[in-house]
Amino acid sequence: MGMRCAGITTLALLSLGTAEAIVVDGPPPEEGAGLLPVAAVARIHTPLGLIASGTLLPGGRYVLTAAHVVSDIPGDNISRGLVEFPSGAGRPRSRWKAVHCHPKAAEHRVWDAALIELACPIEADVIEGLPVTTTPVANDLSVHFAGYGNRGNGLQGDFQSPGILTLGHNCFDQEPTPELLLVLGLSRDCGPLLLHRFDPGRNEAHFAAGDSGGPGLVPDAGGRAHVASIILGRHRGTSDCDHRLNGSFGELGLSLDASALRPWLQPFLYPSRQVTINVK
Repeated sequence: MGMRCAGITTLALLSLGTAEAIVVDGPPPEEGAGLLPVAAVARIHTPLGLIASGTLLPGGRYVLTAAHVVSDIPGDNISRGLVEFPSGAGRPRSRWKAVHCHPKAAEHRVWDAALIELACPIEADVIEGLPVTTTPVANDLSVHFAGYGNRGNGLQGDFQSPGILTLGHNCFDQEPTPELLLVLGLSRDCGPLLLHRFDPGRNEAHFAAGDSGGPGLVPDAGGRAHVASIILGRHRGTSDCDHRLNGSFGELGLSLDASALRPWLQPFLYPSRQVTINVK
């Protein structure tokens, strides 16, 4: 068992709150109501007693989440972490074996990604892991968010307790302009950042406290779900309706483009694949 996550800077800096819940404008849709299957969406219990979210990847050995979910946990406490799949057949669960943070996570807040290695991998005939997308997310892409955090609505924010899966959709419709990045406290080369705004009257979803690490899901041509993004956090921005970081209308949601993680994920998911170099 090990810990590969030293010194992660959390997203709580500069009024950027960590995400730990889905807030929906209107009644939350039920699984199957035009949304993608979510059996692979994980409810994460950290050794520190916090709830977060993640996604089981192909092979059933790793859960993709946000690095700030697993940072600052002493190595000898790793095995106390728990991952559950409440929407999967038999509701499988596993303790943590190890965590592996993206090598840029400690210095670049947008590269806030990590893998939780499961002590008991989940077989594919129980839950099939979801792959990440292969191409960068397009502007205005509509995604289905899923998470186990707090719930609520755009007027009151996130006021209901975490732990129950909530689903909803939004689209990455906010351009990361230099002016907006300045508001967010991020540099122009911050990384593969995706932004959405939580607007009223459009039946949109947003994050709040417990969804950190959860996925933004999109279907491929055959209808299979892929992980397009990872939930990072939220920010009041310049249009927050109540000037409180609580999941209310006008807030901004920040996500990481999951396709940018593929080179880092390859050795974990496909360790037997060797790269052949032709020497002439």
